[in-house]
Amino acid sequence: MKGSLQMLFFALFLVFFESAKALETECDVCHVNYYHKHVSTPTFMPSDVNVCREYQYEACCSLDTVRKVPTQMISDLYGDEYNHGLCVDIVGGGFTAMSTGCQAYFDAENCFYECDKNVGKWRKHSDCNEEDADVSNHNAWQIEAMPIRASTADAMYEACKDDFFPDSKGMWGTEAGNWADAWSTRVNVDANGVNTGTGTCKKGSEIWTNGQDMVENVWGTAFKYESDATKSYVWGFNEGESNPNNKILEDKAYPPFTCAYHGSIDVDKPSTEHPEYCPIDWHLDESSGHALATTNVTKYDSGANSAQDSGAKMASVALAYSLVVLALCFA
Repeated sequence: MKGSLQMLFFALFLVFFESAKALETECDVCHVNYYHKHVSTPTFMPSDVNVCREYQYEACCSLDTVRKVPTQMISDLYGDEYNHGLCVDIVGGGFTAMSTGCQAYFDAENCFYECDKNVGKWRKHSDCNEEDADVSNHNAWQIEAMPIRASTADAMYEACKDDFFPDSKGMWGTEAGNWADAWSTRVNVDANGVNTGTGTCKKGSEIWTNGQDMVENVWGTAFKYESDATKSYVWGFNEGESNPNNKILEDKAYPPFTCAYHGSIDVDKPSTEHPEYCPIDWHLDESSGHALATTNVTKYDSGANSAQDSGAKMASVALAYSLVVLALCFA
């Protein structure tokens, strides 16, 4: 009898855990546009995916994008100019491959940028001309001065300071170098393993002085170093937890609903494809980032969705929790 009750406890715990996870999802407009989805709906990831998994219940990234996030695949996603591993290709240079610890931070930043809906709050341009005929004018992907937790930046520096990088502070170059010192310009390895670029490779500690110097330069002006943990974002969290970034600077509004793709967002699609996560009128929530968002309208206080009324899911969670308590009492 005791074993049966313990099994009941375990089963009810799983019900409670799954219900609680469902409550974590908020379907908002993804306000940066590169490979991003239009709305932060779930992107469930099979077991062979080992990056970005923490975002799967609320993600602006697709599964296809996530599969290309790892550092060794990143040039497939962004092009050779984003390659983190240029130095190891130099024959006879003595430059080792990027360490797994350093790679993990680059992967985490990639996941953060592609998957976290909060990145959209820091879109750099309000004009959002991603459809411009001149690709050099595309700007819907850019973000500006997004505050990153000091501890995250410092830990990345410590993990990467002994790894080798092209001798430029910025992946796409620096203002001091007139933007002519991008990594792919400084190190350009030909088929024979010869660097035909304008620079060489150095250890991270010879390029950046600390975590602040690194985080505020590698990605141009996208990020800024922030010591106040209540006003800064992290690049990752444990799978199964709610996204802690959703509680950071909650009053910061999304940028204007001015991108060309905004007009093609199907407001019914999220609730149709994910009825247990997205309310049918998700876009009316005051913080959804949609043009029809309405002040003082909240859709997630109780985890409502199109198939249940506003209290149904919360009630089911409460019931599951109550049964767990009973099971403990009689175990």
